Amino acid sequence: MRFLLRCITASLFAAALLLPVGAEATGATAFLTGTVSVGAAPAPGVTVIASGNNVAVRAITDGRGRFVFPPLPLGSYVVDAQKNDLRAQLRLDLGSDGANISLSLERLRQIGEVAVSRSLPLRGSGSDVTLNGTDLTRLPYNNSFPEMLIQLPGAVRGANGVVHINGDHGVINYQINGVALPQGLNRDIGSEINLNDLSYVDVIEGAYPAQYGLKFGSILNLTTKSGTGPPGFDDRSTMGSYTTLQSTLDFHSPLAGGGGYSLSVGGMHTTRGLDPPDFDSPHNNASNANQYMDVAIPAGGNDFTNVTFVHSYGTYQIPNAVSFGEPANTDDNEMQEDTFFSLQFRHSLGDSGGITFGPALKVSRIRDFGDPANDFIYGEAVNVTPPPFGNGGTPTDCADALHTGNFAPTTCAYSLTDSRTATDYILQADYSSQLGRHEIRAGVAYDLARIAKDYAITLQPNNFLAPVLTPKTPDAPITVVDDAPNVGNTYQSYLQDSWRIDDRWEADYGLRYDFFTIRSTEFAQGFGAFSPRLKLTRYLGKRANVYAYVGRFFEPFSLENVSPSAAQLLNLPLQPTLAQFDLKPERDTQLELGGHVPLGGGELGFRVWQKNANDLIDDTQVGVTLLHQDINYVLGRLSQEALDYVVPLRRNGRAYVSIAHTVSLNKGCETQLLAPCFGSPTDFTPADHNQAYSAAGGILLNDPRGGWFSADAEYGGGLSSAICPPGTPGYCEVTPHTIVSVGKGIAIAPHIALTVSLQNLFNDRYYVTLLNAQGNHYAPPRTLTVGVQVSRP
Repeated sequence: MRFLLRCITASLFAAALLLPVGAEATGATAFLTGTVSVGAAPAPGVTVIASGNNVAVRAITDGRGRFVFPPLPLGSYVVDAQKNDLRAQLRLDLGSDGANISLSLERLRQIGEVAVSRSLPLRGSGSDVTLNGTDLTRLPYNNSFPEMLIQLPGAVRGANGVVHINGDHGVINYQINGVALPQGLNRDIGSEINLNDLSYVDVIEGAYPAQYGLKFGSILNLTTKSGTGPPGFDDRSTMGSYTTLQSTLDFHSPLAGGGGYSLSVGGMHTTRGLDPPDFDSPHNNASNANQYMDVAIPAGGNDFTNVTFVHSYGTYQIPNAVSFGEPANTDDNEMQEDTFFSLQFRHSLGDSGGITFGPALKVSRIRDFGDPANDFIYGEAVNVTPPPFGNGGTPTDCADALHTGNFAPTTCAYSLTDSRTATDYILQADYSSQLGRHEIRAGVAYDLARIAKDYAITLQPNNFLAPVLTPKTPDAPITVVDDAPNVGNTYQSYLQDSWRIDDRWEADYGLRYDFFTIRSTEFAQGFGAFSPRLKLTRYLGKRANVYAYVGRFFEPFSLENVSPSAAQLLNLPLQPTLAQFDLKPERDTQLELGGHVPLGGGELGFRVWQKNANDLIDDTQVGVTLLHQDINYVLGRLSQEALDYVVPLRRNGRAYVSIAHTVSLNKGCETQLLAPCFGSPTDFTPADHNQAYSAAGGILLNDPRGGWFSADAEYGGGLSSAICPPGTPGYCEVTPHTIVSVGKGIAIAPHIALTVSLQNLFNDRYYVTLLNAQGNHYAPPRTLTVGVQVSRP
């Protein structure tokens, strides 16, 4: 064991020398292996082709009929084995578990008769999930990425598209085609992921191997759309409630030598973009335009160069609190623009190994446009308790709110105008290989991030602050400006091994090293940590196992921060001196037990885990603006018990149900930057995203004509709220809800279907958040969407 640890440490330090000190090092791939037979006899010398993700790779069976492909990107593939007039075809989903398949050669079948295999995740955690293109387009997600997320085990709905998984505050680790998606800006509304761009989602919810780091709410490996076979196109257009119009057009075509490309353009407009503070939602328009391109260029053999480009541009009107006196047609607005580009070289090392390397670029820009006059008016009424939990009250001024302690900000009137841009320059390399009973992976990555920010936060001083900030003109607003850029460097390296000891035991172990720095004109900091991880699995047959896992995690804080001098002005009078830049990375230890049990035609997965966090990271809002800032608590305690049952159905359908009990607690605020802790509770209290019980379930039934029926449901006990029954200490959950949605596809011709879906079928109107740190937000009512899907191969 000492020798093994020395080898791992030496390898990591050697990898560190490859890149400068300072994006996630993953390169999400999996191994596809199998056997080909004719009757009961193995079939040697058979050519096997796996087509998917715009590539077609080849392998030849050995004397025992076995084949193995070099590591392949995650996604859906058609595997075709052919020898003379004998042939076998299988359509499968290749997730992070990998796949081992059996093909039996038979006489050539009719075109279109392709068997479908939906193997369930077995080597991962007890609540891992895979979703293929059929799931993503036919389950009633209504073209919404957050609606897909909320159906994952242990997911909790936050306001305005935010989803919390595993009790975390929203840090989800996104990988696009094997490259990490940096999230350099603090984003509180919308999503930078467009569901219509995706063909495959592989979700890892726990027992994280060493190749994943930095964000641990969940790992989502996302594969963009691709095509196989001859040129073709797909079109999906819908219209629905709130004048919602959405359309996406995709085109794909093969390239000579086994490559291919996919192009897509799409757009959306609605009059209900965000979750408003009232039932009605004036000033709530939203729009989005998006484009993506994925090209796989053959480079000889099974080598390829992959080019991925994703761009989106979105606008949001911030909905008004009309019942509090805000005008219906004017308020703040926000613009979001995201561009992601990667160039990845995939080189095979024989038939059982490969290396992926290359650069990537991510540019994100957010602009907020304030409305000072109305922001200041609303600032006088932010403390009103909405019905049915209160009588509406009367508007209170800032001084009253501060005296009663019912409203935390030191000034009630804020208006934000800003422009902030995060630019990430990424370089990464990943290696993977099968060596006997070992599956070895290693990688390094470097991310240079520059966050250019130009904040202008206008304050209307209250009775306490006016003499301090504007003694000569006490009624005049002041503007706090922060235009100092932040620069960050993040370096990662990992080495891990999955060792199948024998038919009953498997050991997954690894070590990673993370280091990051952040500097600006008023501060400079750097932090690093080693993170060992170990998982031991006992197999109880081909479909059952139990595992134990222990892992250390290192989670950096956001690189977008206000400067200490600006924080002091925003915190007056609680912060009379210059604020300290005292943010710290979060350091966790997670203990987990789980497994998988066959149940009927499906699989029941289970997880029980606890995470103990030091310097727990959460975020806080700057007044009532759209600007958020990370903060630290001394300790965090997160735990969960989860069950997840999945049944594959005929014709690529599926049924699933999950239930989770989650606890997310914070203890002892310790941050002075922007969120002084004076008077904060010192014992464990529920986080603002804490929801004790959640459940989700759904079904997809595909018919032989090309139509389908789908339905899903979500139950939540409600997020923490400051409204509690008399005698109840701390926060309580008072907005339970049950949301049911259904969808129907009616095939009217080959490759053409009419679609209709109802979201929130029973019109359960409830507060997503109520008097917690996220404000007050109503969930959407029942909505109807109709459309058409066209697929021309």
